[in-house]
Amino acid sequence: MIVIQNTLKLSTIILIILLSSLLSGCTDNSSDNSNSNTTEYTENFSFLLLNGEEKHTSDFAGKIVIIDFTGVNCPYCVPQTFALEKIYNAYSIDKLVIISIYSWMFQGETIQDIENLNKAYQCKSPCADEEKFSYLQIREAKAYYGKQEGLELKWIIGVDDNVGTLYNKYPKVGIPYILILDKKGNIYYSNAGYTDNSIIITELNKIIE
Repeated sequence: MIVIQNTLKLSTIILIILLSSLLSGCTDNSSDNSNSNTTEYTENFSFLLLNGEEKHTSDFAGKIVIIDFTGVNCPYCVPQTFALEKIYNAYSIDKLVIISIYSWMFQGETIQDIENLNKAYQCKSPCADEEKFSYLQIREAKAYYGKQEGLELKWIIGVDDNVGTLYNKYPKVGIPYILILDKKGNIYYSNAGYTDNSIIITELNKIIE
């Protein structure tokens, strides 16, 4: 009975997220300049991988890039992670790059927090790692999406700096926040709030070859 109630609760939360995202989202698909003559990668910024290595968005020039601004203690970021898993499995890595950037480091979230959260996503349910994040209902989300075996999380995981440079530049309305960059780094699509995988796929199919 508890599992059924939690699943129903999660379903209600996801429905609320879907409805609110329709109101809060913003789309700009007029900036697809993939055929322009410019050679400069437009939205070029740096971020750190969990091992401390610095990366730049321009490292992925020539590919479509999805940037997912997220946080450890963000309940609405949980369904976004499951949506990204579907996106990752639907496209070739030669054409599409997904980057999740944890943006609340300036609020005290740590690399260890991120690694613990990833373990909770990846473990076979039920597992002890899920208990650490019971307030996020990751176990219930796995049951809802049929992912009890765990997520693979094969895409790129990065972090913002400790003063929130990227957070203050991009997801000013909060997280999750999705950006899609075209092959030259122009912002093709952006959405504040949960973005369903079907919406992302629709936008990707307009620009991916």
